Amino acid sequence: MDHVTNYQEVFEYANDIMVIHDKDTGEILQANRKACEMYGCSLEQLRRMTIGDLTRNLGPYNHAKGLMLVRKAATTAQGILFEWVVRDRAGHETSVEVSLKPITLDGVVRVIAIARDITERKQAEAALRQKERHYRRLIERSSDGIAILSAAGAVRFAGPSIQALLGVPPRFATGRSAFDFLSDEDAARFENILATLPPEADTVLTYRIRHRDGSWRVHEANCRNLTDDPAVSGILINFRDVTRRVQDEELARQRERQFSHIARLSTTGEMAAALAHELNQPFFAILNFVAGCRRQLQAGTYSTEGMLAALELAQKEAERAGKIVNTVRSFTCKGDYQRRAIDLRELVRGMEELIAVRARHACVALDFDLDAAPCWVECDEVLIQQVIVNLAVNGIESIEQTSTPGGRVRIAVRRDASGRVKLTLSDTGHGLPRVSPDKIFGAFFSTKRKGLGIGLSLCRSVVESHQGHMWMTASGGNEGERETRCHVLLPGCGAPAGQRPVNAKTAASAPRPRHWREPVATPAARG
Repeated sequence: MDHVTNYQEVFEYANDIMVIHDKDTGEILQANRKACEMYGCSLEQLRRMTIGDLTRNLGPYNHAKGLMLVRKAATTAQGILFEWVVRDRAGHETSVEVSLKPITLDGVVRVIAIARDITERKQAEAALRQKERHYRRLIERSSDGIAILSAAGAVRFAGPSIQALLGVPPRFATGRSAFDFLSDEDAARFENILATLPPEADTVLTYRIRHRDGSWRVHEANCRNLTDDPAVSGILINFRDVTRRVQDEELARQRERQFSHIARLSTTGEMAAALAHELNQPFFAILNFVAGCRRQLQAGTYSTEGMLAALELAQKEAERAGKIVNTVRSFTCKGDYQRRAIDLRELVRGMEELIAVRARHACVALDFDLDAAPCWVECDEVLIQQVIVNLAVNGIESIEQTSTPGGRVRIAVRRDASGRVKLTLSDTGHGLPRVSPDKIFGAFFSTKRKGLGIGLSLCRSVVESHQGHMWMTASGGNEGERETRCHVLLPGCGAPAGQRPVNAKTAASAPRPRHWREPVATPAARG
Protein backbone atom coordinates (compact mmCIF):
# COMPACT_ATOMS: atom_id res chain seq x y z
CA MET A 1 0.00 0.00 0.00
CA ASP A 2 2.89 2.29 0.70
CA HIS A 3 4.21 1.70 -2.82
CA VAL A 4 0.83 2.66 -4.28
CA THR A 5 0.79 5.82 -2.23
CA ASN A 6 4.32 6.75 -3.42
CA TYR A 7 3.41 6.28 -7.10
CA GLN A 8 0.33 8.40 -6.58
CA GLU A 9 2.47 11.18 -5.11
CA VAL A 10 4.94 11.00 -8.02
CA PHE A 11 2.03 11.32 -10.45
CA GLU A 12 0.40 14.12 -8.49
CA TYR A 13 3.43 16.31 -7.94
CA ALA A 14 5.39 15.69 -11.19
CA ASN A 15 6.74 18.78 -13.01
CA ASP A 16 5.31 17.52 -16.31
CA ILE A 17 1.65 17.52 -17.33
CA MET A 18 0.18 14.06 -16.82
CA VAL A 19 -3.29 13.06 -18.07
CA ILE A 20 -4.77 9.54 -18.21
CA HIS A 21 -7.17 8.86 -21.11
CA ASP A 22 -9.59 6.11 -21.96
CA LYS A 23 -7.97 4.22 -24.83
CA ASP A 24 -11.18 4.07 -26.87
CA THR A 25 -13.05 7.34 -26.22
CA GLY A 26 -10.15 9.57 -25.20
CA GLU A 27 -12.11 10.57 -22.10
CA ILE A 28 -10.00 12.22 -19.39
CA LEU A 29 -9.98 9.91 -16.39
CA GLN A 30 -7.27 11.46 -14.22
CA ALA A 31 -4.94 14.47 -14.25
CA ASN A 32 -2.20 15.75 -11.93
CA ARG A 33 -1.81 19.19 -10.35
CA LYS A 34 0.49 20.44 -13.17
CA ALA A 35 -2.25 19.68 -15.72
CA CYS A 36 -4.82 21.55 -13.68
CA GLU A 37 -2.48 24.54 -13.42
CA MET A 38 -1.73 24.49 -17.15
CA TYR A 39 -5.37 24.41 -18.23
CA GLY A 40 -6.66 26.61 -15.41
CA CYS A 41 -9.31 24.03 -14.43
CA SER A 42 -10.08 21.73 -11.56
CA LEU A 43 -9.87 17.97 -11.97
CA GLU A 44 -13.67 17.71 -12.14
CA GLN A 45 -13.78 20.31 -14.89
CA LEU A 46 -11.08 18.49 -16.83
CA ARG A 47 -13.00 15.21 -16.63
CA ARG A 48 -15.92 16.83 -18.44
CA MET A 49 -13.69 18.09 -21.31
CA THR A 50 -12.75 16.34 -24.56
CA ILE A 51 -9.34 16.22 -26.22
CA GLY A 52 -10.47 18.96 -28.60
CA ASP A 53 -11.30 21.18 -25.62
CA LEU A 54 -7.66 20.98 -24.49
CA THR A 55 -6.32 22.45 -27.74
CA ARG A 56 -7.36 24.97 -30.37
CA ASN A 57 -9.49 22.30 -32.06
CA LEU A 58 -8.51 23.60 -35.49
CA GLY A 59 -6.21 22.27 -38.20
CA PRO A 60 -3.92 19.48 -37.06
CA TYR A 61 -4.67 20.17 -33.39
CA ASN A 62 -8.25 18.94 -33.01
CA HIS A 63 -10.29 16.26 -31.24
CA ALA A 64 -10.22 13.78 -34.12
CA LYS A 65 -6.47 13.92 -34.52
CA GLY A 66 -5.89 13.67 -30.77
CA LEU A 67 -8.25 10.69 -30.42
CA MET A 68 -6.50 8.93 -33.31
CA LEU A 69 -3.14 9.35 -31.57
CA VAL A 70 -4.55 8.02 -28.27
CA ARG A 71 -5.94 4.92 -29.96
CA LYS A 72 -2.68 4.38 -31.84
CA ALA A 73 -0.63 4.66 -28.68
CA ALA A 74 -2.85 2.06 -26.95
CA THR A 75 -1.66 -0.56 -29.43
CA THR A 76 1.99 0.51 -29.53
CA ALA A 77 4.13 -0.89 -26.73
CA GLN A 78 6.89 1.73 -27.03
CA GLY A 79 4.39 4.59 -27.27
CA ILE A 80 4.54 7.60 -29.58
CA LEU A 81 6.17 11.03 -29.29
CA PHE A 82 4.94 14.18 -31.04
CA GLU A 83 4.54 17.94 -30.68
CA TRP A 84 1.18 19.43 -29.76
CA VAL A 85 -0.42 22.72 -28.81
CA VAL A 86 -2.56 23.08 -25.66
CA ARG A 87 -4.88 25.93 -24.79
CA ASP A 88 -5.97 27.06 -21.33
CA ARG A 89 -9.35 28.52 -20.37
CA ALA A 90 -8.09 32.04 -21.08
CA GLY A 91 -7.22 31.08 -24.67
CA HIS A 92 -3.43 31.17 -24.17
CA GLU A 93 -1.65 28.52 -26.24
CA THR A 94 1.48 26.61 -25.21
CA SER A 95 3.69 24.35 -27.35
CA VAL A 96 4.30 21.00 -25.69
CA GLU A 97 6.02 17.73 -26.48
CA VAL A 98 3.67 14.83 -25.75
CA SER A 99 4.55 11.22 -25.02
CA LEU A 100 1.62 8.76 -25.20
CA LYS A 101 2.15 5.33 -23.68
CA PRO A 102 -0.21 2.46 -22.76
CA ILE A 103 -0.45 1.58 -19.06
CA THR A 104 -2.54 -0.99 -17.16
CA LEU A 105 -4.53 0.24 -14.17
CA ASP A 106 -6.60 -2.28 -12.18
CA GLY A 107 -6.33 -4.70 -15.09
CA VAL A 108 -7.64 -2.17 -17.65
CA VAL A 109 -5.46 -0.68 -20.44
CA ARG A 110 -5.36 3.10 -20.33
CA VAL A 111 -3.22 5.69 -22.14
CA ILE A 112 -1.10 8.17 -20.17
CA ALA A 113 -0.17 11.46 -21.80
CA ILE A 114 2.98 13.13 -20.45
CA ALA A 115 3.41 16.65 -21.83
CA ARG A 116 6.38 19.00 -21.36
CA ASP A 117 6.40 22.73 -22.09
CA ILE A 118 8.75 23.36 -25.05
CA THR A 119 7.96 27.05 -25.53
CA GLU A 120 11.53 28.14 -24.90
CA ARG A 121 12.90 25.46 -27.20
CA LYS A 122 10.51 26.48 -29.96
CA GLN A 123 11.48 30.12 -29.52
CA ALA A 124 15.17 29.20 -29.69
CA GLU A 125 14.55 27.15 -32.84
CA ALA A 126 12.63 30.03 -34.40
CA ALA A 127 15.43 32.44 -33.51
CA LEU A 128 17.96 30.02 -34.99
CA ARG A 129 15.96 29.74 -38.20
CA GLN A 130 15.68 33.50 -38.38
CA LYS A 131 19.43 33.87 -37.85
CA GLU A 132 20.08 31.24 -40.50
CA ARG A 133 17.88 33.14 -42.96
CA HIS A 134 19.71 36.34 -42.02
CA TYR A 135 23.16 34.87 -42.65
CA ARG A 136 22.00 33.16 -45.80
CA ARG A 137 20.79 36.50 -47.18
CA LEU A 138 24.12 38.07 -46.21
CA ILE A 139 26.01 35.31 -48.01
CA GLU A 140 23.77 35.59 -51.05
CA ARG A 141 24.20 39.37 -51.26
CA SER A 142 27.91 39.47 -50.32
CA SER A 143 30.40 40.39 -53.02
CA ASP A 144 32.92 38.08 -51.34
CA GLY A 145 32.85 34.36 -51.99
CA ILE A 146 32.57 31.67 -49.32
CA ALA A 147 33.59 28.06 -49.75
CA ILE A 148 34.42 25.07 -47.58
CA LEU A 149 37.12 22.68 -48.79
CA SER A 150 38.03 19.25 -47.57
CA ALA A 151 41.58 18.63 -46.39
CA ALA A 152 42.33 17.30 -49.90
CA GLY A 153 40.99 20.49 -51.57
CA ALA A 154 37.59 19.21 -52.75
CA VAL A 155 34.81 21.84 -52.71
CA ARG A 156 32.23 20.69 -50.15
CA PHE A 157 30.26 23.95 -50.15
CA ALA A 158 30.24 27.03 -52.37
CA GLY A 159 28.22 30.14 -51.64
CA PRO A 160 25.93 31.68 -54.26
CA SER A 161 28.29 34.65 -54.80
CA ILE A 162 30.62 32.34 -56.75
CA GLN A 163 28.28 32.94 -59.69
CA ALA A 164 29.28 36.62 -59.82
CA LEU A 165 32.95 35.95 -59.09
CA LEU A 166 33.64 33.06 -61.48
CA GLY A 167 30.55 32.89 -63.68
CA VAL A 168 29.61 29.38 -62.50
CA PRO A 169 26.74 28.24 -60.22
CA PRO A 170 27.60 26.67 -56.83
CA ARG A 171 26.57 23.19 -58.00
CA PHE A 172 29.19 23.35 -60.77
CA ALA A 173 32.03 23.79 -58.26
CA THR A 174 30.71 21.50 -55.51
CA GLY A 175 32.47 18.15 -55.49
CA ARG A 176 35.33 19.28 -57.75
CA SER A 177 38.89 20.01 -56.69
CA ALA A 178 39.52 23.70 -56.07
CA PHE A 179 42.97 23.28 -57.62
CA ASP A 180 41.36 22.53 -61.03
CA PHE A 181 40.38 26.19 -61.32
CA LEU A 182 43.83 27.63 -60.47
CA SER A 183 46.91 28.16 -62.60
CA ASP A 184 49.40 25.28 -62.38
CA GLU A 185 51.93 27.30 -60.39
CA ASP A 186 49.37 28.63 -57.92
CA ALA A 187 47.63 25.25 -57.58
CA ALA A 188 50.83 23.57 -56.36
CA ARG A 189 51.54 26.42 -53.94
CA PHE A 190 47.93 26.52 -52.69
CA GLU A 191 47.87 22.75 -52.14
CA ASN A 192 51.14 22.81 -50.20
CA ILE A 193 50.03 25.67 -47.94
CA LEU A 194 46.66 24.08 -47.12
CA ALA A 195 48.31 20.72 -46.41
CA THR A 196 50.61 22.31 -43.83
CA LEU A 197 48.07 24.72 -42.28
CA PRO A 198 47.64 23.77 -38.57
CA PRO A 199 44.14 23.42 -37.06
CA GLU A 200 42.51 26.77 -36.15
CA ALA A 201 45.31 28.63 -37.98
CA ASP A 202 44.61 30.99 -40.85
CA THR A 203 46.55 32.48 -43.73
CA VAL A 204 46.02 34.89 -46.62
CA LEU A 205 46.72 33.76 -50.19
CA THR A 206 46.75 35.51 -53.55
CA TYR A 207 46.37 33.41 -56.67
CA ARG A 208 45.25 33.42 -60.31
CA ILE A 209 41.98 31.62 -61.10
CA ARG A 210 40.20 31.08 -64.41
CA HIS A 211 36.79 32.68 -64.99
CA ARG A 212 34.13 30.87 -66.98
CA ASP A 213 34.72 33.29 -69.87
CA GLY A 214 38.32 32.04 -70.09
CA SER A 215 40.00 35.10 -68.56
CA TRP A 216 42.36 34.87 -65.61
CA ARG A 217 41.34 36.72 -62.47
CA VAL A 218 43.38 37.53 -59.38
CA HIS A 219 41.77 36.47 -56.10
CA GLU A 220 42.74 37.10 -52.50
CA ALA A 221 41.57 34.49 -50.00
CA ASN A 222 41.57 34.18 -46.23
CA CYS A 223 41.88 30.47 -45.35
CA ARG A 224 41.11 29.06 -41.90
CA ASN A 225 41.58 25.42 -40.97
CA LEU A 226 38.39 24.31 -39.20
CA THR A 227 38.70 20.59 -39.89
CA ASP A 228 38.50 19.90 -36.14
CA ASP A 229 35.29 21.93 -35.78
CA PRO A 230 32.31 19.54 -36.14
CA ALA A 231 30.12 22.37 -37.40
CA VAL A 232 32.42 22.95 -40.40
CA SER A 233 34.76 19.94 -40.72
CA GLY A 234 36.75 21.62 -43.45
CA ILE A 235 38.86 24.57 -44.49
CA LEU A 236 36.86 27.80 -44.63
CA ILE A 237 37.76 30.04 -47.58
CA ASN A 238 36.65 33.68 -47.83
CA PHE A 239 37.76 35.01 -51.21
CA ARG A 240 37.34 38.15 -53.27
CA ASP A 241 38.28 39.37 -56.73
CA VAL A 242 41.18 41.86 -56.51
CA THR A 243 42.01 41.95 -60.23
CA ARG A 244 41.15 45.64 -60.57
CA ARG A 245 43.14 46.51 -57.46
CA VAL A 246 46.21 44.62 -58.73
CA GLN A 247 45.93 46.35 -62.11
CA ASP A 248 45.63 49.76 -60.45
CA GLU A 249 48.65 49.03 -58.23
CA GLU A 250 50.71 47.98 -61.25
CA LEU A 251 49.63 51.15 -63.10
CA ALA A 252 50.63 53.23 -60.08
CA ARG A 253 54.02 51.49 -59.97
CA GLN A 254 54.56 52.19 -63.66
CA ARG A 255 53.74 55.86 -63.17
CA GLU A 256 56.03 56.01 -60.14
CA ARG A 257 58.84 54.49 -62.23
CA GLN A 258 58.26 57.05 -64.97
CA PHE A 259 58.20 59.85 -62.41
CA SER A 260 61.36 58.46 -60.81
CA HIS A 261 63.11 58.34 -64.18
CA ILE A 262 62.15 61.93 -64.91
CA ALA A 263 63.47 62.96 -61.49
CA ARG A 264 66.81 61.24 -62.16
CA LEU A 265 67.09 63.00 -65.49
CA SER A 266 66.26 66.28 -63.75
CA THR A 267 68.97 65.69 -61.14
CA THR A 268 71.53 64.87 -63.83
CA GLY A 269 70.50 67.95 -65.80
CA GLU A 270 71.10 70.14 -62.74
CA MET A 271 74.60 68.64 -62.54
CA ALA A 272 75.38 69.32 -66.20
CA ALA A 273 77.87 72.11 -65.49
CA ALA A 274 79.74 70.03 -62.93
CA LEU A 275 79.81 67.01 -65.23
CA ALA A 276 81.07 69.13 -68.15
CA HIS A 277 83.89 70.50 -66.00
CA GLU A 278 84.73 67.06 -64.60
CA LEU A 279 84.94 65.52 -68.08
CA ASN A 280 86.83 68.48 -69.48
CA GLN A 281 89.85 67.76 -67.25
CA PRO A 282 90.56 64.16 -68.40
CA PHE A 283 89.79 65.01 -72.03
CA PHE A 284 92.17 67.99 -71.92
CA ALA A 285 94.86 65.79 -70.31
CA ILE A 286 94.36 63.07 -72.98
CA LEU A 287 94.68 65.74 -75.67
CA ASN A 288 97.97 66.97 -74.18
CA PHE A 289 99.41 63.46 -73.84
CA VAL A 290 98.47 62.48 -77.41
CA ALA A 291 99.76 65.79 -78.85
CA GLY A 292 103.05 65.36 -76.97
CA CYS A 293 103.48 61.83 -78.35
CA ARG A 294 102.75 63.05 -81.88
CA ARG A 295 105.32 65.86 -81.61
CA GLN A 296 108.00 63.48 -80.34
CA LEU A 297 107.24 61.02 -83.15
CA GLN A 298 107.50 63.79 -85.76
CA ALA A 299 110.78 65.09 -84.32
CA GLY A 300 112.20 61.60 -83.91
CA THR A 301 113.18 62.37 -80.30
CA TYR A 302 110.97 59.82 -78.62
CA SER A 303 111.87 56.88 -76.42
CA THR A 304 109.87 53.71 -75.94
CA GLU A 305 109.67 54.21 -72.15
CA GLY A 306 108.49 57.80 -72.53
CA MET A 307 105.87 56.93 -75.10
CA LEU A 308 104.53 54.07 -72.93
CA ALA A 309 104.41 56.32 -69.86
CA ALA A 310 102.47 59.00 -71.77
CA LEU A 311 100.04 56.47 -73.21
CA GLU A 312 99.45 54.92 -69.77
CA LEU A 313 98.64 58.35 -68.36
CA ALA A 314 96.26 58.99 -71.27
CA GLN A 315 94.62 55.60 -70.67
CA LYS A 316 94.06 56.40 -66.97
CA GLU A 317 92.46 59.71 -67.86
CA ALA A 318 90.22 57.96 -70.41
CA GLU A 319 89.22 55.35 -67.82
CA ARG A 320 88.43 58.14 -65.38
CA ALA A 321 86.20 59.85 -67.94
CA GLY A 322 84.60 56.51 -68.85
CA LYS A 323 83.81 55.80 -65.20
CA ILE A 324 82.03 59.13 -64.89
CA VAL A 325 80.03 58.52 -68.08
CA ASN A 326 79.10 54.97 -67.02
CA THR A 327 77.98 56.18 -63.61
CA VAL A 328 75.74 58.82 -65.17
CA ARG A 329 74.40 56.33 -67.72
CA SER A 330 73.55 53.68 -65.08
CA PHE A 331 71.89 56.34 -62.93
CA THR A 332 69.71 57.73 -65.74
CA CYS A 333 68.95 54.53 -67.67
CA LYS A 334 65.38 53.29 -67.70
CA GLY A 335 65.91 49.68 -66.65
CA ASP A 336 63.80 47.01 -64.96
CA TYR A 337 62.85 47.46 -61.33
CA GLN A 338 63.37 44.46 -59.12
CA ARG A 339 64.22 43.91 -55.48
CA ARG A 340 67.11 41.80 -54.27
CA ALA A 341 69.46 41.62 -51.31
CA ILE A 342 72.12 44.34 -51.71
CA ASP A 343 74.83 45.67 -49.42
CA LEU A 344 73.84 49.31 -48.88
CA ARG A 345 77.52 50.26 -48.58
CA GLU A 346 78.06 49.11 -52.17
CA LEU A 347 75.18 51.28 -53.38
CA VAL A 348 76.81 54.27 -51.72
CA ARG A 349 80.19 53.43 -53.24
CA GLY A 350 78.54 53.02 -56.65
CA MET A 351 77.25 56.60 -56.52
CA GLU A 352 80.46 58.00 -54.99
CA GLU A 353 81.94 59.28 -58.24
CA LEU A 354 78.72 61.01 -59.33
CA ILE A 355 78.29 62.72 -55.96
CA ALA A 356 82.00 63.63 -55.83
CA VAL A 357 81.72 65.42 -59.20
CA ARG A 358 79.01 67.68 -57.81
CA ALA A 359 80.85 68.18 -54.52
CA ARG A 360 84.13 69.22 -56.20
CA HIS A 361 82.30 71.66 -58.41
CA ALA A 362 80.79 73.30 -55.31
CA CYS A 363 84.06 73.15 -53.29
CA VAL A 364 82.33 70.93 -50.71
CA ALA A 365 84.19 68.27 -48.77
CA LEU A 366 82.74 64.77 -49.02
CA ASP A 367 83.05 62.36 -46.10
CA PHE A 368 82.10 58.64 -46.05
CA ASP A 369 81.58 56.72 -42.82
CA LEU A 370 80.60 53.17 -43.75
CA ASP A 371 80.14 50.22 -41.43
CA ALA A 372 82.95 47.66 -41.54
CA ALA A 373 80.44 44.78 -41.79
CA PRO A 374 77.99 44.26 -44.68
CA CYS A 375 74.65 46.05 -44.36
CA TRP A 376 72.24 43.89 -46.36
CA VAL A 377 68.85 45.27 -47.35
CA GLU A 378 66.25 43.94 -49.75
CA CYS A 379 65.64 46.83 -52.10
CA ASP A 380 65.38 48.11 -55.64
CA GLU A 381 68.91 49.18 -56.50
CA VAL A 382 67.99 52.02 -58.88
CA LEU A 383 65.41 53.59 -56.53
CA ILE A 384 67.64 53.53 -53.45
CA GLN A 385 70.57 54.93 -55.48
CA GLN A 386 68.26 57.74 -56.47
CA VAL A 387 67.47 58.44 -52.81
CA ILE A 388 71.20 58.57 -52.00
CA VAL A 389 72.03 60.95 -54.86
CA ASN A 390 69.01 63.20 -54.27
CA LEU A 391 69.77 63.64 -50.58
CA ALA A 392 73.49 64.19 -51.20
CA VAL A 393 72.86 66.78 -53.93
CA ASN A 394 70.31 68.53 -51.67
CA GLY A 395 72.98 68.82 -48.97
CA ILE A 396 75.56 70.19 -51.43
CA GLU A 397 73.11 72.75 -52.79
CA SER A 398 72.14 73.74 -49.24
CA ILE A 399 75.82 74.54 -48.55
CA GLU A 400 76.06 76.55 -51.79
CA GLN A 401 73.22 78.79 -50.61
CA THR A 402 75.14 79.84 -47.50
CA SER A 403 77.61 82.72 -47.48
CA THR A 404 80.16 80.72 -45.47
CA PRO A 405 82.95 79.29 -47.66
CA GLY A 406 83.55 75.54 -47.69
CA GLY A 407 81.24 73.07 -46.10
CA ARG A 408 80.93 69.35 -45.63
CA VAL A 409 78.58 66.51 -46.59
CA ARG A 410 78.88 63.21 -44.75
CA ILE A 411 77.29 59.91 -45.79
CA ALA A 412 77.12 57.22 -43.09
CA VAL A 413 75.79 53.67 -43.21
CA ARG A 414 75.29 51.66 -40.01
CA ARG A 415 73.54 48.44 -38.98
CA ASP A 416 71.89 48.64 -35.55
CA ALA A 417 71.46 45.90 -32.94
CA SER A 418 67.97 45.00 -34.21
CA GLY A 419 69.31 44.28 -37.69
CA ARG A 420 67.92 47.41 -39.34
CA VAL A 421 70.17 49.49 -41.60
CA LYS A 422 70.40 53.25 -41.18
CA LEU A 423 71.59 55.67 -43.85
CA THR A 424 72.39 59.18 -42.61
CA LEU A 425 73.31 62.12 -44.84
CA SER A 426 74.40 65.25 -42.99
CA ASP A 427 75.44 68.67 -44.29
CA THR A 428 76.57 72.00 -42.89
CA GLY A 429 74.22 74.05 -45.04
CA HIS A 430 71.55 76.59 -44.08
CA GLY A 431 69.61 74.13 -41.85
CA LEU A 432 65.98 73.11 -41.77
CA PRO A 433 63.27 75.58 -42.76
CA ARG A 434 60.90 76.72 -40.02
CA VAL A 435 57.92 74.68 -41.21
CA SER A 436 56.17 71.53 -40.12
CA PRO A 437 58.29 68.39 -40.72
CA ASP A 438 55.40 66.91 -42.71
CA LYS A 439 55.48 69.89 -45.06
CA ILE A 440 59.18 69.34 -45.82
CA PHE A 441 58.36 65.96 -47.36
CA GLY A 442 55.22 67.24 -49.10
CA ALA A 443 54.94 67.43 -52.85
CA PHE A 444 56.17 70.64 -54.53
CA PHE A 445 57.78 72.02 -51.37
CA SER A 446 61.28 73.43 -52.01
CA THR A 447 63.68 75.91 -50.42
CA LYS A 448 65.51 76.41 -53.74
CA ARG A 449 64.57 79.29 -56.00
CA LYS A 450 64.16 77.08 -59.07
CA GLY A 451 63.42 73.82 -57.28
CA LEU A 452 60.52 71.63 -58.43
CA GLY A 453 59.81 70.32 -54.93
CA ILE A 454 59.68 66.66 -55.95
CA GLY A 455 63.00 65.39 -54.57
CA LEU A 456 62.23 64.79 -50.88
CA SER A 457 58.64 63.76 -51.60
CA LEU A 458 59.87 61.15 -54.07
CA CYS A 459 62.56 59.95 -51.65
CA ARG A 460 60.05 59.43 -48.88
CA SER A 461 57.70 57.53 -51.22
CA VAL A 462 60.55 55.23 -52.26
CA VAL A 463 61.64 54.62 -48.67
CA GLU A 464 58.10 53.89 -47.46
CA SER A 465 57.53 51.50 -50.37
CA HIS A 466 60.49 49.55 -48.92
CA GLN A 467 58.75 49.45 -45.49
CA GLY A 468 61.26 52.02 -44.28
CA HIS A 469 61.08 55.33 -42.43
CA MET A 470 62.57 58.73 -43.29
CA TRP A 471 62.98 61.79 -41.08
CA MET A 472 65.17 64.85 -40.58
CA THR A 473 66.95 66.33 -37.55
CA ALA A 474 69.13 69.38 -36.94
CA SER A 475 71.87 70.23 -34.43
CA GLY A 476 74.23 73.10 -33.62
CA GLY A 477 73.63 76.75 -34.25
CA ASN A 478 74.82 79.91 -32.49
CA GLU A 479 78.45 79.14 -31.62
CA GLY A 480 78.46 75.47 -32.72
CA GLU A 481 78.58 74.15 -36.27
CA ARG A 482 75.11 73.85 -37.74
CA GLU A 483 74.35 70.42 -39.18
CA THR A 484 71.25 69.01 -40.85
CA ARG A 485 70.79 65.26 -40.93
CA CYS A 486 68.44 63.22 -43.09
CA HIS A 487 67.92 59.69 -41.77
CA VAL A 488 66.68 56.68 -43.74
CA LEU A 489 65.93 53.49 -41.80
CA LEU A 490 65.42 50.29 -43.83
CA PRO A 491 64.62 46.74 -42.71
CA GLY A 492 67.71 44.55 -42.81
CA CYS A 493 67.87 41.11 -44.39
CA GLY A 494 70.20 38.14 -44.50
CA ALA A 495 73.07 37.75 -46.92
CA PRO A 496 72.07 36.23 -50.28
CA ALA A 497 72.81 32.57 -50.96
CA GLY A 498 76.47 31.92 -51.74
CA GLN A 499 77.62 35.09 -49.97
CA ARG A 500 80.30 34.37 -47.37
CA PRO A 501 79.28 35.87 -44.02
CA VAL A 502 81.67 38.36 -42.44
CA ASN A 503 82.92 37.44 -38.98
CA ALA A 504 84.73 39.64 -36.51
CA LYS A 505 88.18 38.63 -37.75
CA THR A 506 87.29 39.28 -41.38
CA ALA A 507 85.74 42.62 -40.51
CA ALA A 508 88.85 43.67 -38.59
CA SER A 509 91.11 42.94 -41.57
CA ALA A 510 88.79 44.61 -44.11
CA PRO A 511 89.62 48.10 -45.45
CA ARG A 512 88.44 50.68 -42.95
CA PRO A 513 85.92 53.39 -43.92
CA ARG A 514 87.37 56.47 -45.49
CA HIS A 515 86.87 59.77 -43.73
CA TRP A 516 87.18 63.40 -44.88
CA ARG A 517 88.38 63.93 -48.41
CA GLU A 518 89.40 67.50 -49.33
CA PRO A 519 87.79 68.90 -52.49
CA VAL A 520 89.76 69.86 -55.57
CA ALA A 521 89.15 73.60 -55.83
CA THR A 522 90.31 74.70 -59.26
CA PRO A 523 89.67 78.14 -60.73
CA ALA A 524 87.30 76.56 -63.25
CA ALA A 525 85.35 74.96 -60.43
CA ARG A 526 84.96 78.29 -58.66
CA GLY A 527 83.65 79.82 -61.86
